[in-house]
Amino acid sequence: MELFNNLPGWADRLIEAILATLRAPLDQGTLLHWPFLACALVIAGLVFVVRRRAVGERPSIAGFVGKYFTAQVWWHSSARADYRYYFVNGALFPIVFAPFFAASALTAQVVGIWSGAPVEGAVAAGEPGWAAIAVMSVLIFIAYDFGHYVGHWVQHTNSWLWEFHKIHHSAQVLTPITSFRLHPVDLLLMSVPPGICTGIVLGLSQAVTGGAIGGYTILGMSAGTALYHAVSNLRHSHVWVSYGPAVEHWLVSPAQHQIHHSVEEKHFHKNMGRAFAVWDRLFGTLYVPDGEEDIVYGLGDGTEPDYHGVGRMYALPFVRIYERPRAGG
Repeated sequence: MELFNNLPGWADRLIEAILATLRAPLDQGTLLHWPFLACALVIAGLVFVVRRRAVGERPSIAGFVGKYFTAQVWWHSSARADYRYYFVNGALFPIVFAPFFAASALTAQVVGIWSGAPVEGAVAAGEPGWAAIAVMSVLIFIAYDFGHYVGHWVQHTNSWLWEFHKIHHSAQVLTPITSFRLHPVDLLLMSVPPGICTGIVLGLSQAVTGGAIGGYTILGMSAGTALYHAVSNLRHSHVWVSYGPAVEHWLVSPAQHQIHHSVEEKHFHKNMGRAFAVWDRLFGTLYVPDGEEDIVYGLGDGTEPDYHGVGRMYALPFVRIYERPRAGG
């Protein structure tokens, strides 16, 4: 009877989660918030205009739509699988796995306690200035970015975890919704290392200042992440936006992440960084293109359609891992 008494609460949370996926463009703190989508659209438009004029052609809205909004991309079976998975996973994941996402807060508390500083109620001497807040904003962003690289690197280098990350790489076309094509195990792995890294920074700040210094926020998220999201929707798109070789040794461009999704062997497990290319340089996973490359997206082994169903996205990694010892893998 207790189970049935709890059903209304679960139902309310499920409905709220479903509504959250629908209203994402209106919600601050999401990748799909309309200002970020608008930025991606404007950048794509500028790229289109510059390229058309470079070859002596007149740009037009019809040409822009025909270039980047074709049914071959947006209604591809892979894209349709993304849409279905976005709503199902977006509704279930916050309810089932939300308790596992306390890594940052927990780490901050542990570091604060370990340092001997009071975790709650501490008061710093005076109000922090803009410089201190700016430095903290940068440190938080760097810590998150490094943690993201670590989580991503583990997914690519551990053969068992790669089976879960294959879900993301099985996409044969890229749209902003492809960003959410991640198995729950993947999502956990991509959340815990950044949470621990940012938690360390926040814990040390708490120890030194009593928690008085935090980072700037923009549109409901850290300032660094908000600035990153101004271009991040183009990472999963067919719009080639390159920063040029000099910059791409320091910052990961949308084009470099598109290369990360390529089926070509020379592109395998390259450009695993989120914003900074420094981590890829340090660990030998950086690939900087000389110019625009023709990219075919997917796994490269012909198994991509196997993952174009919601149930398969959830179950196939476990099946593949179970089958590996039987196949001698």
